[in-house]
Amino acid sequence: METYKMEMGRNGLLGYLLFFHVILIIFHTIDGSVASRGDTLFLGDSLTGKQTIISMNGMFELGFFSTNGSNNWYIGIWYAEVPEKTKVWVANRETPARDRPGILKLSREGHLGLFDAKGGSVWSVNVSKKASKAVILDSGNFLMVADENISDPLWESFDHPVDTWLPGMRFGGQQKLVSWKNSLDPAPGLFSFHMDPSGVKQFVLTWNNSVQYWRSGTWNGEIFREIPEMGNKGFYNISVERVGSFLYMTYSPIHPIFKVSRFVLVNSGAIQEYNLIEGSKWNMFWSKPRDQCAVYGLCGVYGTCDSNNLTFCTCAERFKPKDDLSWRSREWWSSGCFRQSPLSCDAENESTDQFFESNVMLPDDNYSFSLPAPTKKDCEKACLRNCSCTAFTFNPPSWACKIWSGDLLNMYSFPSQSNTNVSIRVAASALLKFHRQSSSEGKTTRIVGAMLGTIGALAVVLGIFSIVMWRKHRLRSTERYGDSSNSFLRMFSYKELKIATRNFSSKLGSGGFGSVFKGTLTDGTLVAVKKMEGSSQDEKQFRAEISSLGNVQHVNLVRLRGFCAEGSRRLLIYDFMPNGSLDSLLFTSDSKTERKINQGKTINIVEEGVAEEADIEEVRRASIVGLLCIEEDEYMRPNMGQVVRMLEGKLEPRTLQIQKSLPEEEQAEQSQTSTDSGGNGIS
Repeated sequence: METYKMEMGRNGLLGYLLFFHVILIIFHTIDGSVASRGDTLFLGDSLTGKQTIISMNGMFELGFFSTNGSNNWYIGIWYAEVPEKTKVWVANRETPARDRPGILKLSREGHLGLFDAKGGSVWSVNVSKKASKAVILDSGNFLMVADENISDPLWESFDHPVDTWLPGMRFGGQQKLVSWKNSLDPAPGLFSFHMDPSGVKQFVLTWNNSVQYWRSGTWNGEIFREIPEMGNKGFYNISVERVGSFLYMTYSPIHPIFKVSRFVLVNSGAIQEYNLIEGSKWNMFWSKPRDQCAVYGLCGVYGTCDSNNLTFCTCAERFKPKDDLSWRSREWWSSGCFRQSPLSCDAENESTDQFFESNVMLPDDNYSFSLPAPTKKDCEKACLRNCSCTAFTFNPPSWACKIWSGDLLNMYSFPSQSNTNVSIRVAASALLKFHRQSSSEGKTTRIVGAMLGTIGALAVVLGIFSIVMWRKHRLRSTERYGDSSNSFLRMFSYKELKIATRNFSSKLGSGGFGSVFKGTLTDGTLVAVKKMEGSSQDEKQFRAEISSLGNVQHVNLVRLRGFCAEGSRRLLIYDFMPNGSLDSLLFTSDSKTERKINQGKTINIVEEGVAEEADIEEVRRASIVGLLCIEEDEYMRPNMGQVVRMLEGKLEPRTLQIQKSLPEEEQAEQSQTSTDSGGNGIS
């Protein structure tokens, strides 16, 4: 009996083991199409839902995503360790899966395809040979291979970029970066970045595949004329390859700051470079074109661009945004504006349309033509007789009447150079509605004015006088700095900086010339804002930094992004340095950095992670220059020209001055060390 029970127990255990084994087989059969959490899809594997594959270095992740508030699903690649999941590639940007993620499958026949929840084909890859696997590389490149040789892929995502150019990606030829429509829709937008189709060795930005609005300048073997930052040898290695008649470029970062970087064509039409700082934050290093209003058609039809306005785009009077939500969120201005009332044009009867004057400038393009007209009224009648005419300008000195036809595009506010107002055509009903509103407001104003009497009128006059005087003072103050031809600097408004720094609430430190605050610009770029105290000495320092740092872009110098000069306010905007400033390294009490430099032990001040790759001579020069630049006596400091020459190795740093910057006990210790070592100092 006991033997029987033991046999039953043994058989029961074997039965349970067999049961679990069968269950595992069933799960493997059912879920055998599900990819492992590695970096590869093998034949028969698939992804669905929240399943992803991740590159071996953990940098890039491929899987499904949807944008906020959308039921559209896409297969994309993003940075795995960045919280905001910054997308760098989208497979099905024009054909999203609806409602649910669908399935990405590498079939047993070696075909890669995306299918929706009902099994319908959404996106697929056509290859000439049977693929054996699909893998995401450490570079972010997703490719299909026929064997283990990944250097000869059947297909790769790097050949089909979306809006991002990654390090290691060969880009050029007939390839294009095409912006997202907006941040919630990866569908192709209006802007593209590509090599000049004319064959010139330069990149261009194009609107709607028709109008080029920015050029990088030709490549001279070291830099692009309009992107000197990209060609800095301290930042990147750039290789150029010609395949037939096409030119391709590949870049790889060599400076630690640019270890994780990307070029992206944003939906507002600018090409920008971003670097990852503090492991999770993107810092914009540069953006082209520098003037946002240089982007063609940025504000869409009947939209006006103003570089001095934080929102950039506004609709012309008597017009409203087509997509009000996108405009209010500063997302997609290119959708433009629409008329509140349609125009009236009858070939048999005179048009009842009227005009309002707007202080904007219109481009000279194919939609305009000129004709002679003795008076402005004649010019207006010529426009009204043409049903396609939407605006005109009249220049009395030359009696020139210029007519624009079709929707008005690429208007921008430029009052400082605009001598002639543009008369924009609108329906009479739109003006009548406006005048009624104005009349109603006028009646109310007259009643209030009668009640207030002379005192109110006097207050208005004084207010207007004060505003005019203030604006003149501000203009004179700004023009002192705003006429520079420097293309590196941007002029900020005080209001913009107040918003960026949250009313100067995050103080980084202070010194003899003022205080420094941490800020975030509207594009997310971290900056350090130096607020000068306003003395005459500060004014001298302010001018000196604009004229010197503003013309210098160097890997060992903090970048000056721009300035603010409104009234008595003087502020300088620099790149934010997440690792602190040089003096925090040079004057730490525990490291005795100055002594290490003077003893020839420069390598000891370099972080261990980069010590092997560091150029010791460059570190030595940069450290000495840093010490010289913070001399207590300003007359002993080198000027900016000398700084650049010293950093480039064309001028030997004045080592004798360093002793004056050391604390007294350090000088004594250094003197003793020099005596004991036979004068082994810095030469």
